[in-house]
Amino acid sequence: MGNETRVMLTHGWCRSSYSALRGLARRGVPVVVADTARVGMCQASRLTRGRGRYRSPYADPDGFVDDIAALCERHRIGLLLPGHEEGELLAQAREAGRLPAGVSLPLANVDSLVRVNDKDRISRLARDLDVPVAPIVDYRTPAEAGVRTDSTREYVARARRGNSSKGVRFARGGAALTAALERMVDDFALDPARLPIVQECVAGDGWGVSCLYWYGERIASFTHHRLQEKIATGGTSTLRVSAAHPSLEADAHRLLDALGWHGLAMLEFKFDPTSGRHVFIEINPRLWGSIDLALSAGVNFPWLLYLAETRGPAVARAHFRPGRSGVVSRWLLGDLLRRLDLLRRGRLRDGLGVDGTRAHAYDDFKLDDPLVLFGEALYYLAKGVTMHSLNPVEAGMVR
Repeated sequence: MGNETRVMLTHGWCRSSYSALRGLARRGVPVVVADTARVGMCQASRLTRGRGRYRSPYADPDGFVDDIAALCERHRIGLLLPGHEEGELLAQAREAGRLPAGVSLPLANVDSLVRVNDKDRISRLARDLDVPVAPIVDYRTPAEAGVRTDSTREYVARARRGNSSKGVRFARGGAALTAALERMVDDFALDPARLPIVQECVAGDGWGVSCLYWYGERIASFTHHRLQEKIATGGTSTLRVSAAHPSLEADAHRLLDALGWHGLAMLEFKFDPTSGRHVFIEINPRLWGSIDLALSAGVNFPWLLYLAETRGPAVARAHFRPGRSGVVSRWLLGDLLRRLDLLRRGRLRDGLGVDGTRAHAYDDFKLDDPLVLFGEALYYLAKGVTMHSLNPVEAGMVR
């Protein structure tokens, strides 16, 4: 294990990157972490072999790429693993020859990432492939969206680019939807040629199907059911359980097969247990926030990705075993934020009550690496003080 390729993780403050750090480090892989911030989960971890900082990929994309290249040179990095949305920018840098020679980036090509990151384009592709999606409203202006919708129905408008609950608005049809879309255009300075995708709201629980593909061939797959989410209207999960769901998995695999996918991806669905129907929501073509559940259930996606890149997909496939069902994981700090959101909405019983669900693992609390929880809390505290928000939207993040 002493000759393992050195890995650099970006977006080091958050849970997804920390889970990747943990999954690699426990296999003896040396990992360097980088971020715009000094504090965070990976920064506080005893597993980290090195740390670095870079300029914001939103505010200064060229400076970000220059910083990443310099960090790769300084730390003798052989594999670069993006922790969040900066993957598309790094893929562009790879194709432009801006990354150092010898640094691999196990991501899909730029065209595939652009398509998947666009919620409108990927939803229409899913529909064309007979993967169920919520009804899409076709419109050219916010006013036309109002005319084409029913004022008695609920709709969701999502910016074509954005993560978690950022860039998402709910409204009834008609004039209310027109007003919501106009506010979105103003709030996020959206391009009129890239208006949000509007769909009818559908009932159901959140599910995720996570996969590793290698040049179009599936290596690993894992499914989870969301039990709780950070905010009442949806978004990042705070409690989830591993569970099989063959119909969701079949549609997820069909979509990734059609894309000829390469790398990691997590596909989100809603499933209505009453009707037995499901709809596709979106693809996250990167590490995802609940990835610690997969590791806890026995599917070490970061290690499998590393094996595929450094030793070949056959080796990675040989190491894959289906995840255990019934494993529950919780995001501890996220659960606190969820309760605060419920209290803010006046739901005192839900916010203060005990849910009774026992977690087998926590995203951000590990007895053998206890400082990561403090690193995460310090990051949120710093954001709250400097940006007056625990979930700030940086310019260019929603578009």
